[in-house]
Amino acid sequence: MSTTEPQAGSAETGSQADGEFSVQLDRKVMGAWLAATCFAVCLEAAALISGLGNIIDWVLLAAFLAISGVIAMHVFDKRPVLTVNQHGVHDRRISSRIIPWNAMLWHKIEGHLAVPVLGVGLTDEAAKQVGVHRWAILYKNQPAPFGKLKGYRIWAHRTHGEGADFVRAVQRFAPLQDDR
Repeated sequence: MSTTEPQAGSAETGSQADGEFSVQLDRKVMGAWLAATCFAVCLEAAALISGLGNIIDWVLLAAFLAISGVIAMHVFDKRPVLTVNQHGVHDRRISSRIIPWNAMLWHKIEGHLAVPVLGVGLTDEAAKQVGVHRWAILYKNQPAPFGKLKGYRIWAHRTHGEGADFVRAVQRFAPLQDDR
């Protein structure tokens, strides 16, 4: 099984090559956040240039520049952020590599059709092997079925993908689970 990063299939709307579900972040939403942080950078720079600023403005300027840099990387990144295929699920917001279906203790689709959530249970060892990011704690604590370990939330939120397409892809590729 390959643990390399999935390749992008098509542009903004997602890919259906070999039935793979692959989508990018919504650039309009991220672009609005980028515009807001750039506006904050301009305000802080104006305060410093006019002589009204102090050390706090220097700190805020550095923080807003860093935030706008991170957001800009997401806006101009054309790689898919979420991919579901026969090998597993890869959400770049959570891990650096694909999460294989056989590494999951459990998986379960929850939520309503507009914003469905795929709950994925991973042991700490499996999470390290697939490169779960430290900031993935934001996606953690998905309630596990039947009182099992808690896991991670994966969803097509803030992407160009449709919730129904995401659910169909998970149903197509996810292996049937035995009651572990």
